Amino acid sequence: MPLVTSARVDTSFGCNHEAHRFSALHPSYLRAITRAMTAAETGDELNTLRIRAEQALQRDLPKDHVRGLLEKLVARAVEGSPEACFANRHLAEILLEDSPWRAALQLRRLLRSCPEDDAGHALMGLSQALQSNYRMAVSSFRRAIAISPSNPSYHHNLGHLLDVALSRPHDAVTHLQRAFRAQPSQEEVGASYAQCLGRLGRCAEGIEIVVTLLQRHPRHAELIALRSWLERGAPAGGRSPSVVTNSRAKPTHPGVGEESRSLIRRGLTKLGRASEHIDQALAVWASYLAVSSGAVSADRPTIAALDYIASRRMKQPITQKVIAAEHEVTAHAMSLRYSKMRHLLKG
Repeated sequence: MPLVTSARVDTSFGCNHEAHRFSALHPSYLRAITRAMTAAETGDELNTLRIRAEQALQRDLPKDHVRGLLEKLVARAVEGSPEACFANRHLAEILLEDSPWRAALQLRRLLRSCPEDDAGHALMGLSQALQSNYRMAVSSFRRAIAISPSNPSYHHNLGHLLDVALSRPHDAVTHLQRAFRAQPSQEEVGASYAQCLGRLGRCAEGIEIVVTLLQRHPRHAELIALRSWLERGAPAGGRSPSVVTNSRAKPTHPGVGEESRSLIRRGLTKLGRASEHIDQALAVWASYLAVSSGAVSADRPTIAALDYIASRRMKQPITQKVIAAEHEVTAHAMSLRYSKMRHLLKG
């Protein structure tokens, strides 16, 4: 019994001693200890929040849910930290579709503390282009390329802006050539390069590129129109396909609608999509045609976007990147089609 009593006394003494020792610390030390403990707790919280946001992005969960997680992460993370850069970048990407000016504000926060973030500069370029601030968009893509010089998407976007938006094909052609060499099977990249060559009077080279692309996509309406323009010598007075505005009348040929439906059905059947899934995609296509004010074609990025919308409506857990890869298109090209459809169909 004396040993037990002694042990209790010793334990009690130890606790009192520790309390006395901490109470004797200088207040500045106590504040430092408190800050360290709080930082540890906050660090765990931020890490958990980032993991949740990453998982939500990977699973392509509803935009409002993902946005809420990212906004919490932005509010709690220290500016310039990896968590803050991650959240600002992805939040801007979400805002880009519906509110490019708000995306630009978010990107300014990102680039102020993370100036070497090439994706941030590229997103800024897209947001400025969507606001028709083409020179600012060009500057942003140049910054992105300075950081990541081998990215074909950056070169394609910069070249396309220089050629179409600013009418500077001589400055554009080098960038489009680099993008095409890196992605020779992407029809949008090839079409941009061929169009630029046409503007420079190099129609034969442009035709060669388009003919190769048409071997893979023989009914691609925009490529057919581009080949015709190049074969006519790329007349300056005429409009090349990529700069035709929505004022162009809809196609009136009675077989166009059914031909597009057949293309969509074949494309999705080839990927093993169920009949219910294909019917969903065709229903979206019909709605899209009804509200579109200009000519549209069922090209591969469009079919990929229809596939993605059908997947979402059927609650299938799949991401845009996976769908784009299955259709052999760039995620960016598919995302542009998807954004346009969402805007016209109001979600």
